[in-house]
Amino acid sequence: MDTEFGRNMILWTVRFSVVLYVVAVWCRQFGVGRPESARRVTIAWSLSWLLCIAHVVCAFHFEHHWSQEAALKHTAEMTERVVGRHWGGGLYINYLFLTWWGVDACRLIRGSAHRTSAAFQWTAAFMMFNATVVFGPRWWIIPTLIFAIAAVIRFRRPALQHGSEVT
Repeated sequence: MDTEFGRNMILWTVRFSVVLYVVAVWCRQFGVGRPESARRVTIAWSLSWLLCIAHVVCAFHFEHHWSQEAALKHTAEMTERVVGRHWGGGLYINYLFLTWWGVDACRLIRGSAHRTSAAFQWTAAFMMFNATVVFGPRWWIIPTLIFAIAAVIRFRRPALQHGSEVT
């Protein structure tokens, strides 16, 4: 990596993206039925996606110098470190995920959807967890596990029933 600035841009864009993702999920799950909660979800969800895109741009600029080959190699090395398999295909999965997320965020912003599908919610949670485990510092497993436990508790608890439920 060329500079400390580049390192910070890569790290903090993704960290803020994850924080906003957690805020969006939290508001979606615990702000059920309140209009201001739906707006917060849309804003946090969309900003989280934009920051994730900024993270990818920063990584390509500062770390990989706009080389797809370097990004694939880096992804394969990091995946091998964690799961023991040298595979860079996760990079393409990330591209698909970011595209799906962008479509979802645009639908929420335009008002053509009032919520994100359960399939996307689970996919996003899986992607965030895996990215944190593979690329995050070792200590990130603690807040990740706390969030995962809270999510499991929430999903096992019966949903609140409101006339204008937004989930």
